[in-house]
Amino acid sequence: MKNILSKAILAAIGTLVVSGAAQAASYIVTSHAQTMTDQLANKIEAAGGTMTARLPQIGVVIVESDDPGFAARAAGISGVRSAAADMTLQYAVPEPQYEISEQFANPPNSGDDDRFFDLQWGHAAIDAAGAWNSGYRGAGVRVAVLDSGVFCAHADIAPNLIAAESTSFVAGESYCNTLASQSSHGTHVAGTIAAADNGIGTIGVAPEAKIIAVKVLSATTGSGSFAGIIQGIVYAADHDADVINMSLGVRGGLPKGGNDVAELINATKRAVQYAHSQNVTVVASAGNDARDLDHDANVISFPGQVPGVVTVSATAPVGWAKAPTTTSLDHRASYTNFGQSAIHFSAPGGDSAYPGNENCTIRGVTVPCWVFDLVMSTTRTGFYGWNAGTSMAAPHVSGVAALIIGKNGGEMTPAAVERELRRGADDLGKPGNDDTHGGGRVNAANAVR
Repeated sequence: MKNILSKAILAAIGTLVVSGAAQAASYIVTSHAQTMTDQLANKIEAAGGTMTARLPQIGVVIVESDDPGFAARAAGISGVRSAAADMTLQYAVPEPQYEISEQFANPPNSGDDDRFFDLQWGHAAIDAAGAWNSGYRGAGVRVAVLDSGVFCAHADIAPNLIAAESTSFVAGESYCNTLASQSSHGTHVAGTIAAADNGIGTIGVAPEAKIIAVKVLSATTGSGSFAGIIQGIVYAADHDADVINMSLGVRGGLPKGGNDVAELINATKRAVQYAHSQNVTVVASAGNDARDLDHDANVISFPGQVPGVVTVSATAPVGWAKAPTTTSLDHRASYTNFGQSAIHFSAPGGDSAYPGNENCTIRGVTVPCWVFDLVMSTTRTGFYGWNAGTSMAAPHVSGVAALIIGKNGGEMTPAAVERELRRGADDLGKPGNDDTHGGGRVNAANAVR
């Protein structure tokens, strides 16, 4: 069972795969300028398409067309840089996963009154409680979670969810998930960042921060597009997010070859730059391919290697349940991408490297011992569960960023946030920047000192 489940988790969480050919009917049209005038947008539409979104902030429009000649005509318009066919992405839903109900366990013995706090070893690794004890809990900070939506009714999510400003860029799907069959990925990520401190289940790194749920991936099929991600970034920036978390990435990396790919990356870069101009820090997972990003010239970790993105690798314990107080929490996770040129920070992502399959019991919860090495957070309504991946690492960093911004009274430049993350990080591995931890494994308590 371990092998089947662990492979499902590690192959699935936080990974996207390109699903075949580009969507022929959808194009991302980019201007030479960083803006898009109404006149130019009208010319693009007149070339034979229907405009579905206009992003003048970054000089981009999204157009649908069944005309095979549209791209060439649009690209030939004066002022147009490119008309790139959008690509649909597919991410694997992390099922099955270990889940428990809130009523299952006894309250913890220490640290916090949320029932499963003592199972959140990731919080211990980054000393989240140290930040809380100093009075910093993320109050006043808004974090946009670009993901598969959330279970809005979850008791730990609902108190901090800004429902009025949450939205979906997936056709036919609300940002609110309601079915047990839908992905819990976004809910797990959101809970790590800002699960409420309400004495119920888990607690987020920044338990008083607010969540804006921005659905860019289908909770049913796992599909999503570059257009949805780009729109999601711009939307978050325009709705006063302080941090954007993107726990997503292309499995195997996005091939660098091809003009369309280059232009899609460029459009995403523009969206990130726009977010920066609005003082929004953008955080993303590094990817789960165990890839050396320093020495692979053929692929890019997307969106982790888009300029301006804070990219996060994953750490984990091995056999934490056997010795919770002495086991190192900072092993490089077996699946994480790495590379000095790409990784900014590391954070808890979990792993299933523990070799045994015997059961362990901690705080009234009995599961195979290796499960405790994964990251626990919110899942379906009324449930909690464990997952692993750089998808789980990124929200730890987003949570610490929220603590930093809250400490400093609100709006901060992304450069200032990154400086504080780096100042507070624990310098693990080789002194200075290294290929596993970048500038270090984040430390919440140090970051707010």
